[in-house]
Amino acid sequence: MVLDIPTISIVYFYISFVHVLIMLFVFRIIKNYPGMNCILFSCVSSSFSGFLFALKYITDYGSVLVFVSNVFFYLSMLGLNIGFSKFLDLPVAKKKLLALTILFFTGYFWFSFVYGNKSYRIIVFCLIFGIVSFLNAEILNNHTIDSVRPATRLIAAACIPYGTFYIIQALFTFYKETQNYNISTSFYFMSYFLSIASILLWNYCFIIMTVQREHADKTLAEERFRLIFETIPDTVFISEYPTGKIIDVNETYTILTGYTKEESLGKTTLDLKFWKNPGERDLFFKIIEKEGVCKNLEITILNKERKELNALISSQTTQVENSTYIISVIRDITSNKALTLKLKKSEDTFQAIMEQSPMSFILTNTSGEIEYANPTFLKLMGYELQEVLGKNPRILKSGYHNREFYHNLWSTILSGRQWSSEIVNKKKNGDLIWENIILTPILNEEGRIIQFLSTLEDISDRKRTEQELKIQARTDMLTGIMNRRSFMETAQKRLLDIKEHEHSRTAAFLMIDIDRFKTINDTFGHNMGDRAICLVTEECQKLIKGQDLLGRIGGEEFAALALDFDEAQIVRKAEILCRRIEELEFYTENQERIPLHISIGVTFFHLETDTLESLMERSDIALYQAKNAGRNRISVIY
Repeated sequence: MVLDIPTISIVYFYISFVHVLIMLFVFRIIKNYPGMNCILFSCVSSSFSGFLFALKYITDYGSVLVFVSNVFFYLSMLGLNIGFSKFLDLPVAKKKLLALTILFFTGYFWFSFVYGNKSYRIIVFCLIFGIVSFLNAEILNNHTIDSVRPATRLIAAACIPYGTFYIIQALFTFYKETQNYNISTSFYFMSYFLSIASILLWNYCFIIMTVQREHADKTLAEERFRLIFETIPDTVFISEYPTGKIIDVNETYTILTGYTKEESLGKTTLDLKFWKNPGERDLFFKIIEKEGVCKNLEITILNKERKELNALISSQTTQVENSTYIISVIRDITSNKALTLKLKKSEDTFQAIMEQSPMSFILTNTSGEIEYANPTFLKLMGYELQEVLGKNPRILKSGYHNREFYHNLWSTILSGRQWSSEIVNKKKNGDLIWENIILTPILNEEGRIIQFLSTLEDISDRKRTEQELKIQARTDMLTGIMNRRSFMETAQKRLLDIKEHEHSRTAAFLMIDIDRFKTINDTFGHNMGDRAICLVTEECQKLIKGQDLLGRIGGEEFAALALDFDEAQIVRKAEILCRRIEELEFYTENQERIPLHISIGVTFFHLETDTLESLMERSDIALYQAKNAGRNRISVIY
């Protein structure tokens, strides 16, 4: 057989194919490591590349086969780089590989089909392959897995001359193109020989590398298991399946059960009379047989002194060298059980208080979602429990309070302090309700807020009473207008505003009195007198507009402060009022008409000199002038 390029390419394909088979075998045994699939892809691509290159000598599509063969060869190098990175727990150099891939395909396609220059195509191919080889050497040298370092250093040592060869080939090809210098086919032979040697070396080293890593990982896993086994605070023991013979126990096991390691090894839990209730043991093994795992099964065990212990057992079967074992973890919950019963009693007591309390309670989590609402709250607000669970208390927001109110609320409770206030909430039907609220943050042992408890008391009746008292304190109960005190305070404030800020405004003060009111009272009774006062009030209110004030300051005496009118308008309004009162149809029950008249004293506000007292004094004088002049008339003092 002649050793030529076609022959050596077939040899390369054969060796690559054998390499793929070996890798498939290794991959089947050890496939849990990252990057193994990429390395297997690299082997398949490399083998396929050699096969296509060998085919070029027996078909008419040689140039296309060479192009595709080199593409697969580049993909094999790319897969090798990614596989090495993942296998050695290093980040994949995505940006570098993407840039090299774009450069390779762009240059290789251009010089193959557009420009059609074989030498430049070889230069692109060799340069990219040399760079990727150096990147592979860098990965194999810079990892931190000590168990595979000898093998990776050997592969890295092979990658450097391999990449150097391709760089030299690129330089010689460039020299050949520019100097028209003939280079022998030795370069082609050398590239195949190096590739074959690299495959053989790589195959040998990778098998060693995977075996070394698996052995190191197993050793580390055993050491970790032993460390966890010995230091875990729970009771752990390992038994054979299905015989149940104990083959290993940890130190916590001896403390909990009272049995030494020597007393337990080779015995079963039945031999040690471990189970108080045989039915629990039967249930345990039934679960293990059916599912292979048992999680948190609550059991009662007996220690060496025959003391009962409440425990949780979790177990799982595992295969070791064709034998099945059960690894069991037991957690003593005896003290937890007693604490749980105590807490359950406390919870029941708390629940009874919450359910029967006349106060409303809401419990929310830190996200503001309602987790509990007691029946008093639900009945008062008109909700069903399912309508509020998971909702934010914003459903109660009435819009009565401003943003500052809620900012103060949240800043207080988020700092861990209690907050209380009066708040207006909205019922489901839209009605507003006044409530006294106490918001209390609930803290855990570390001092972190875990919930918020809202205590609410309906104070709507009290607020209505307070509001009524406020109204009564400032309102004349018969007429509904301001009483003397309220009128005097409000009028005083308006006049001060004019003096200090609103100098351009005008004001007039009117004193109004019902003529011969005592005669009406004495003749027709107090009820008719009250009706007369109400009728006069209604007519006065018709002429009061905007910021004008009207108040009842005595039995049948009224006062008014009119703003922003000139003197002629005020006199005209007073005349209209007198005429309207005179025209009122005021009858007794016997349909006897009662004449009704008023007298009005009018004066005007002087900015520099007047006070409320001086205005009242002048208007009072004007009123007496009207009375003395025959009543049912207006008297003006300017």
